[in-house]
Amino acid sequence: MGVLDQLRKEADQKKLSEQETVDQQALRAKLYKTQVLPKMQQIFKYLQELAEHLNYLEVPVQVENYSDRFPRLGTLMQKDYKINTDGYGGFSDFNKLVQINLTFYCIGKGELEYNVQTKSAIEQENAFLHAKRVASKMYRLGGAGREESAKFVVTKKIPVRVRFEVDYEQSQIKVMVNNHTDFSTYTEVWQPADIDDAFLDTLARYLLRKDSEFVSLDITDEDRNELRKKLQSIKHKEEQERLRGVTEQKNSGLEKKEKLGDKMKSFITGKINR
Repeated sequence: MGVLDQLRKEADQKKLSEQETVDQQALRAKLYKTQVLPKMQQIFKYLQELAEHLNYLEVPVQVENYSDRFPRLGTLMQKDYKINTDGYGGFSDFNKLVQINLTFYCIGKGELEYNVQTKSAIEQENAFLHAKRVASKMYRLGGAGREESAKFVVTKKIPVRVRFEVDYEQSQIKVMVNNHTDFSTYTEVWQPADIDDAFLDTLARYLLRKDSEFVSLDITDEDRNELRKKLQSIKHKEEQERLRGVTEQKNSGLEKKEKLGDKMKSFITGKINR
């Protein structure tokens, strides 16, 4: 192949790659506008109205035994619901939503005081409180010749956040819940089609501590990994058939088998992505 022919070939390949990129971007933009954005708008309207009613009615939500780590926190009250769509307390363009944040606090009376010994434990405690965004003060204790220790004074005001975030590349919606119970972090990815009125009602019941169904997974991580392996096996077999040039089905039995395979892939993919 001559130099010019080689350059033509490389140029054609680059143009093809660029066109594929443009096509993918156009598809993602279409999916965002037609599938993801309407669900984000539905979520925003629901949470905005929920927060308004809870604040106006001052609905009492009592939180008992919030944390095993700090059992002396005592009874906390859940209040002060706020919503934003820019991550800073404000609102972005309603037609370009990429995140929704609902925040509130679990508040108790007084402060929690406790001592921590050793430099390593003190550093870990500081890091934990900082990561969980819990307001606190630390006072160094002890003098020369004594083991390093510190007193922590923690404000009984636990910040809770529920965040919906657009995964633009995958056309999905990521849900994150921080500090709802025992400083836990819950993260899950949902298909837009799975978010409906029932989903939002289940979320509201979970946030108001009426039940914990929202964070109950359909399958375990081990089961999910097994499903991923099965899905990969199905895709591998299909690729082998494609490479052998199998492009047409020769009888109705094979057609039924193909349809069953499609249903299995759809079912497994749905389970994995939940």
